[in-house]
Amino acid sequence: MGIGYADEYGIADRRRGALWIRVPVKPGAGAPLLDRVHALRQRQAMNHMLCQYCGRPTDDRPDGRHLFLLPAGTGRPITDGERTTAPPVCDGCAVEVRDHPSVRRRCVAVWVEEVTAWGVAGVVYAPATFRPVPGEHGERFTLVAYGDPRLRWTLACREVVALHGCTAVDLEDLRERTAT
Repeated sequence: MGIGYADEYGIADRRRGALWIRVPVKPGAGAPLLDRVHALRQRQAMNHMLCQYCGRPTDDRPDGRHLFLLPAGTGRPITDGERTTAPPVCDGCAVEVRDHPSVRRRCVAVWVEEVTAWGVAGVVYAPATFRPVPGEHGERFTLVAYGDPRLRWTLACREVVALHGCTAVDLEDLRERTAT
């Protein structure tokens, strides 16, 4: 039927049919890691549209759009239907982290009108051997859509959403607007 924990506990371990990785929860402990997101915090941020850095809601704009910082590695503009595991950010945190080297060099900013749940990113296990299946193109996690038969064989580590109504934004313009 799929993978599971021997002591599986309903909604704590599964959501939308996906088995989720278990991670320790220690609020306030440690330092923020701008290039990584805690699995549970990432899922909560995606499901409730919370800023990935400060945890505040990002839906307080009059136009209802959300701001996302996405990897710029592809060299192409962000398009409608783009999938991501990166939670949204609030204006204040976007301006604050803009000057962090890992963000400035590797990210583009985009306003998003609509965000829809798409699936998960995780480790897919082979039904015959119960061994992890290598990720596509050598990636750490495989993207698996909700409804995909592989979902029941996937240990989910990140929520994946699809972005619609995307408009590129210059973080320097946002900085000036936020300052006024």
